[in-house]
Order: sequence, then C-alpha cells, then structure tokens
Amino acid sequence: MSKRIDNYDPMSDPDNPQTVKFEDIQAALSRIRPYVPVTPVIPSHQSKTFTMNIIYKMESVLPSGCHKERGAANALLKIPRDKKKAGLVIASLGNHAYSMSYHAARMNIPVTAMFPDFVPIQKLQKIHALGTKVLVRGTHIADTHKLARAMAKEKGLIFINGRDHPDILAGLGTIALEILEQVPNVDAVLVPVGTGGLVGSVGTVIKRLKPNCLVYGVQSELMPVFAKALEAGEPVTIPEVNTIADCLQVTRAGVNAFHNAKSVIDKLLLVKEDWLARAILALVEQERFVVEGAGACPLAAIIGHLVPELKTKTVVCIVTGGNIDCSFLARCMDRGLAAEGRLIKFRMRVVCEGRNLEHSLELKRALDRAYAGLTTFDTEPFNDKSMCPCYVAKI
Repeated sequence: MSKRIDNYDPMSDPDNPQTVKFEDIQAALSRIRPYVPVTPVIPSHQSKTFTMNIIYKMESVLPSGCHKERGAANALLKIPRDKKKAGLVIASLGNHAYSMSYHAARMNIPVTAMFPDFVPIQKLQKIHALGTKVLVRGTHIADTHKLARAMAKEKGLIFINGRDHPDILAGLGTIALEILEQVPNVDAVLVPVGTGGLVGSVGTVIKRLKPNCLVYGVQSELMPVFAKALEAGEPVTIPEVNTIADCLQVTRAGVNAFHNAKSVIDKLLLVKEDWLARAILALVEQERFVVEGAGACPLAAIIGHLVPELKTKTVVCIVTGGNIDCSFLARCMDRGLAAEGRLIKFRMRVVCEGRNLEHSLELKRALDRAYAGLTTFDTEPFNDKSMCPCYVAKI
C-alpha cells in the first residue's frame, strides 16, 4: 500500500487519486478573486501567417509572472487558521515557490522553499526577497520533493505539492472559466503540459461548459513525461533531460493530475526544441512578449505544423509564464534565429600563394591589423606558436 512508502504524501496517493470537480474550480475562482485578477486575452499579430485566429491568454502578466498564483492563492486560503502560524515547506523549480511566497507574504504565512541545485540564482534571489527561507537541496526536483516532505514531517510544517495538490489543481482550473467568458467562440485551447495538472483542470471546465471545444496538451519531446504516462496508463518515471521548457522539466506525472487529465485531453502534442526557440523568438519579435519556454509551447506546436485541423479556427494559447533568465533568453533567441536560417556562424579556410616571404609577411601583418586576434595561420613560419621572432610584425 502507498501509505507504507517512506515519505508518503497523503494528498497525492496512487491508490486513491483525488478528482477535482467543476464545482471545486468554481469555488476556487470566488475564493481567489480578491488576490488574483482576471488576466487579459490578446489577439496575435501572426493570425494571418498561420491562418487561424490565435489569441493569447496572458498569465505572464501576474505579479509572480506565471499562472501558478491561482493554485497558490487557493491552497493558502484553504489552510486552517490554527495551522497557518507554523507555516509550510514547498519544493519548486521557481514559479510555484514565487507564487506561494508572494501570496503567503500577503497572508503572513511563513514559507520555506527548497530547490534543486540547477535553478538560476536570479530566481532564488527574487523569492528570498519576498521573505521566504530559501534552501538548495538535491540534484533533481524529485529528490527535492522528498527532502521537503521529510522536513515537513520533522518540523510539523504543511507540505503542499505545487504540481499535484487538489487545492492547487482547482485553482489552476480558474483559467478556463475566464477563457470561456472572454473568448466564448473558442474552438480549441492549447495548454503547456508538465505533470498534467493544468491541462487536467482546464479540460475539466472546458468539457463541462463547452464539450465541443478541443483541449490539446503540449509538451517538449525531450521530457515527454505525460505522453509516457498515457502510453502506460499510469504515471511512470523517465530520465531527466534539459529542455528549453525548463519549468516542465519533471520526471513523473502527478497522481491527481493524471487522474483528472487523462479523460479530458483530446490530443497531446510533442514539440521539438528548435520550435520552442522559434516560438520564444516570435513572441518577442512579433508580439513583444517575454515568455519562458513552457509558455511558448502552444505557439511551438503551431510553428511545427502539428495542428493543421485548427486552420481558420479560434485558438487560445495559454501563455503560462514569463520568468526566463536574461542570459537564457538570449541563447534561446540565438537558437531560434539559427533554426530559421537567419543567424549563421562559420569559419573560412583560405589558401594563398605569395610572391615571396616578404610578400606573405605583408599579407599576414595586414590581416593581423584588420582582424586582431581573429586570424589563425597553419603553415610555418607564419604559425604564431612556432614563428621566428624576426618575422613578428613591427606595428
């Protein structure tokens, strides 16, 4: 039985997965509204390019920069008053911790956040600035989760799994309630997928209120954790691989997430890394949005021509977040430019014949002046490593 497993999380029990009901999501929306505003929907400038009416649901404009505020606020508001003083411990790759920390600070609830060792220091600093105790523990998020649960048990703290707790999932589903109100003619919703929590909750609402609307999940092909779960019929663990969609870099689908998502998702799409890079680039250049890899997944599926059946349809792409490290953003944009053939890096090898030694030295000196440090000579006596001092240019 699951309860015999060391470090057991009763809110994420493989033997007894919890169903997030439509009514739970409705209640969550009423609960979080004073804390989480309605996020805007913005028509894309690229709709004509892709022959579909693309509309972005901009979760990235929230104070934390991501959709996870919805689940965080709902979960925090449901903590019993007598347990709030002790506080909680969480494990995160960044967005969940920032969302929890932001709203916990507003509610005066102490938070300890644990991170695996590859999370960018920029994210850690932002979360620490909110008054959260930041700990770096573990090399994988699964390890960090175990350590956080152990701390909760040892110190009598509350542990909230940001990817699978029922209250978190109910909060995430509020996005769909807003989408149906803002875009009543929506034909399809494209949802970034990690463990499956968001797509499961969004699908629960969509299939209840507009059954004919398609719900597509989008995941990096390098970390197809939900795809593997669908194949196996249950969550399975896969090796961790770095992906541009780093917020979706999880090794196992959530117990409750998978339970709720498997029956409401119409199709799961796997996108290539180059498509993700191109999507991030397009969102910056064409839409003026700064978006993290996970938030770019829906557009990546469109760029990769994975949804031809949606031509002429109204498609909502959920932009889940915009928390991307500046240096990482620059690398993604370079990769996107390269993938589109707009950025080219190359080296040339040129063989020249000189009239004599002096003529060849004159050429070398001219190149050294014009391209200082950028030219390399392979043949002696011009190779800098073996060149006779008597030949060195006197500039």
